[in-house]
Amino acid sequence: MLAMAIMLTQCRGGVLLIDEIDSGLHYSIMGQMWKLIFNAAKELDVQVFATTHSSDCVYSLADLRKEVDRENTISVQRIDSSKPHSVPYDEEELSIAAQKEIEVR
Repeated sequence: MLAMAIMLTQCRGGVLLIDEIDSGLHYSIMGQMWKLIFNAAKELDVQVFATTHSSDCVYSLADLRKEVDRENTISVQRIDSSKPHSVPYDEEELSIAAQKEIEVR
């Protein structure tokens, strides 16, 4: 998380790409990680693109969207090679998937 915070400051006004954002992090702090990224990115005007294979990571981001994203600045999308574009998910779809343990990755 320290490395992500440092990288966010280095990308002021730009873009930050993070592959496997949850790598090395315990699932219990995913919410804190997303809050850090959301707040820092907003303050520093950084657009963050992150990949993950972790459903805990996806669902904690969905929880953050419900909690703080009044301007709809957070987008959760799945890349499907059989489709010409990514597949976006809204809060309701992610909540249902989490409750019913449906795979969205």
